Amino acid sequence: MIKNNKIYKGNMKKLILKGFCLFFILLNTNITKAEDGYMYGGLKIFNYGIETSDLQVINTSLVNLGFTSSTSSTDNSGIGMDLGFGLNVSETLSAEFGYVNYGTLEINTTLTGPSETVKTEIDGDGFTGAAVLKLGEENDHGFIKGGFHSWSFTGTVTASLGSSSEPLGTGTDPFFAVGFKSSGWYGSYDHYVIEDGDIGSFSFGYSHSF
Repeated sequence: MIKNNKIYKGNMKKLILKGFCLFFILLNTNITKAEDGYMYGGLKIFNYGIETSDLQVINTSLVNLGFTSSTSSTDNSGIGMDLGFGLNVSETLSAEFGYVNYGTLEINTTLTGPSETVKTEIDGDGFTGAAVLKLGEENDHGFIKGGFHSWSFTGTVTASLGSSSEPLGTGTDPFFAVGFKSSGWYGSYDHYVIEDGDIGSFSFGYSHSF
C-alpha cells in the first residue's frame, strides 16, 4: 500500500507539472498570436452639463447668506486630456487602462450688497479601465468602449479677500465611448457617469502600436 501510495503521489505530481507546462505553453502561444499593444493620448473638450437651474441654486444660496443679489454664468466647457495604453486581446477586442484629466469648469458670480466678484473653479482627474470592441479593420475601424473611471474633484473659490481650495469628493462610476480610428488617429465621444450626474467630452488623439 505504501509503495502504491508513493506511485500515486508521483503520478499526481507529474500530472500537475504537465498541466502547468501545458498552461504556460498555451499562454505563450496566445501572447505570440496576439497583436501588439499600443499607447494613446489626446485632447478632450468637455461639456459639463451645467443648466440654468444649477446656476440658480448657487445664486439662491448666496442670497440666503445675506447678499442682495447674485448673478452666475459659465461657458460650461473645459479642455482636458487622456493618456494610456491598450492590449489587443483579439482582432476585435482590446483592454485599455489610462489617466484622464477632466479639465476645469469655471463659474463666475457677481454679487451686490456688498459688491463682490467670485470665481469658482472645479477640476479633477481619474484613472480608467475599459474593454474596447473594434468594428472593422485594425487601421481603420469604429469602436465602442465601456468600463469604469475612478475620479477625484477639487473646488477652488477666489474672491477679493483671497482663495480657498477644498476636495469635493471621490468615487468610481461607469463610462462609455463611441468613436472612429484611422491610421492611428482617433476621435470619439465619451460619456462619464459621476454619482447622480454626468459629463461628456469630444476626444481627438493619436494611438501608436508597440
